[in-house]
Amino acid sequence: MNDPNAAAPDNGLAIPFLDGSRTTWESLNELLEEIREGNYIYCSCLSMDEYCEEDFFSIDLKNGWVALMYNTWDEEGDAHGYLPVNREYEDSEEDAPVDIGGQTPVLKRNALTDLNLAAECVLHFAKTLELYPSVKWEEMQ
Repeated sequence: MNDPNAAAPDNGLAIPFLDGSRTTWESLNELLEEIREGNYIYCSCLSMDEYCEEDFFSIDLKNGWVALMYNTWDEEGDAHGYLPVNREYEDSEEDAPVDIGGQTPVLKRNALTDLNLAAECVLHFAKTLELYPSVKWEEMQ
């Protein structure tokens, strides 16, 4: 998951880039506050490179629904996307009112409505490059 060629910031965070700029605690805390307040977020990205072309974690928020997605590639170059499972909507096949990147529909089962939990997922990833263990994650089909 971690790219050894990407220099992590020297501030206790594991992810080097947030929306194309060097990640700082200030920029990360601003993003976390936006999530907790339920403010509209379009395609924010924590990434290993400044262009979000390598492994990255995307965040979209609209109408109280948060779409989180971890995008990674395996050794063969195949893409994999991992989404959280919303326990309240685990059996729903209905689309959420938020899209990934403003264009890819996400099911209610894979969009979070607990804004504090969504912020914790983002913070955990920024600090560890791992998916938040208190949430069930599944690969996008």
